[in-house]
Amino acid sequence: MNCISCNHEHDEKFCPNCGEKKNVEKITFTSMFNYAFLSVANMDKGFLFNVKTLIINPKKVVLEYIHGKRKGVLNPISFLIITISIYLIVEGIFRVPKTINEVGVNDLVFRKIGNAGGRFIREYLKFFWIFSIIPLSFFTKLVFGKYNYSEHLAISSFVVGQATLFGLLSYMVFKSPLLLDPIVYFFIIILLYRVFVGKNNKVEIVTLSIISVFLFFFTLFLSTLLIGFLKVKYSFF
Repeated sequence: MNCISCNHEHDEKFCPNCGEKKNVEKITFTSMFNYAFLSVANMDKGFLFNVKTLIINPKKVVLEYIHGKRKGVLNPISFLIITISIYLIVEGIFRVPKTINEVGVNDLVFRKIGNAGGRFIREYLKFFWIFSIIPLSFFTKLVFGKYNYSEHLAISSFVVGQATLFGLLSYMVFKSPLLLDPIVYFFIIILLYRVFVGKNNKVEIVTLSIISVFLFFFTLFLSTLLIGFLKVKYSFF
């Protein structure tokens, strides 16, 4: 038979030329649902495979991905986007309503800026948290020095995505916002340590992981203040 994708003639289960499967089943609602479910729930590949391996051996899966062994591993950016989406869905379901008090003209400017920045971040948390891997990758590259910046972006995506899931569990108990949840930053430190640690440098890697995450959090804090300042001063965004 001829391959449906590249027209290469073969009699194998998968096309030896392009890898397309032989006898692809007709699209039905059931087949689409099953494929979507398995792509997320399969413990041997996809989303849950990432979650499982990042718990058991984050260094192995991250380094293998960087070095080109990517079969079965969900792309780190996709992984990060899915974890944030899950977090926002669950947060929306269990969110405790809060009354936001308007800031009076006699209140401190710093408080006005903080409130304005906080409201913006809450509204656009998904995008803010996704782009947070940019400064985190910069600091991990600066502090650890190993790998290029693009590879640090992949590492940060895995790490922040996994830490977001831990933040989700924390939110269910403590109702702490993602950006202010110490559990999230604690697990980022732990995951960075487990990715970069060697046999003889454990104390050094712990220190470097803490420094990286401190600089990361400080940058997010300054970014929030800058956004708040622009909103208050110039009515941007």
